[in-house]
Amino acid sequence: ERAKFINSLYLRNLIEGSFRENDVKIKAYSVEQSSEVIANEGSFFMKRVLIKFTSRNSTDGSLSFIVKINGDAKGRNPRDRDVYEEKIPSITNLLLKCAGNIKFVPDLISITQEPREVFVFEDITANGYHAEYIKTGLNLEQSKISLQKMAFFHAASALAITNDADAFEGYTVGLLTRQTGTFYQDIFKKITHPSNPLQLDGMIFDKLKTLSTKIVPKAIGDYTRATPFRVLNHGDFWTRNIFFKYEDSNLVDALFVGFQSAVVGSPLIDLLYFLNTAVEYKTLIESRDQLIYAYHETLKFVLEKLNYKGHIPTLNEIQIDILKNCALELTYLLAIAPILRANTNIVLPRDQAENTVAPVSEKELVEIFSDIKKDVTTLLYAFNDNGRLDWAFSEGKIKGLIGKFQN
Repeated sequence: ERAKFINSLYLRNLIEGSFRENDVKIKAYSVEQSSEVIANEGSFFMKRVLIKFTSRNSTDGSLSFIVKINGDAKGRNPRDRDVYEEKIPSITNLLLKCAGNIKFVPDLISITQEPREVFVFEDITANGYHAEYIKTGLNLEQSKISLQKMAFFHAASALAITNDADAFEGYTVGLLTRQTGTFYQDIFKKITHPSNPLQLDGMIFDKLKTLSTKIVPKAIGDYTRATPFRVLNHGDFWTRNIFFKYEDSNLVDALFVGFQSAVVGSPLIDLLYFLNTAVEYKTLIESRDQLIYAYHETLKFVLEKLNYKGHIPTLNEIQIDILKNCALELTYLLAIAPILRANTNIVLPRDQAENTVAPVSEKELVEIFSDIKKDVTTLLYAFNDNGRLDWAFSEGKIKGLIGKFQN
């Protein structure tokens, strides 16, 4: 429905304007999915366009490309455009001397504003790239290469922010805000309802219920807090926005799309989001520490190669920071990831959404969690084992001690 404006006239103008062809006549074209069908296309959607045409230079021309179409007919996302036109070229240039020409995104061919904001990219699917199924998630190899490549992006962006912080002023608001937080708060309210719709273990359920009104406010604080080491986060770094390339059955590359929620802040914004929304649960349960190590090892290596003068976080510091950001990860794990992984038509609030998003019903939550209940429970036990479900109780005990120690 939203791709109806893609017609012969639009394509002719695009080819003549962006591909240096003259007197173009469209013989045939088709518009298809660029990857798996997304039930909720949200703030944008992507299509693959295949065209056969004639021109002054060719009697049998053919082209294919990917279009990313803004979901709001009146919407514009200056942040998204700035990432592709300014930030990524700048980050790529910073890496040239120490790492060569690293490609993070498909080549941008053009951006048109009417009738919708449309980004036209090279057809990476024709070059062997593909996205994985959302419900399946990413295996260990795919997860590792995704995090390692994002570590290159994060490292170079940290240097870019240090060099010119003013250039990133428009990247202060991400997916978690007080406005969007009410949607996620409602999910925790339903999860911890006395009916216990997810059939969680008694101890886990009781702890979550105690935390239920505190998780999202603390998560927003974790998300927005000022940190000495800041990077440009992708902001929506999950399965849908990563394309992989294989050569002779060997995974050789990953490219990223969908930077409309990019935000400056702690690298944990991306790291924890990716782990909980994109990695297949079996891999997350068995290899979480290995993935965090792979990310940090790459981040540290690239920062050193870039002669970054700021403090480089140690692996231990990142691990401790993860423990401190337990509320943020709980929000990702229980309120965001299940909806994304289920590939339902439930609409998640976005940082630039103007309309109120309908809350998720208890029935929808039961359906969403039905296939992943065992894995989520296993992950919640891991939270409990290292004390990440006890922070509210600890705060209460410490406040009690303060009262005792006061004269």
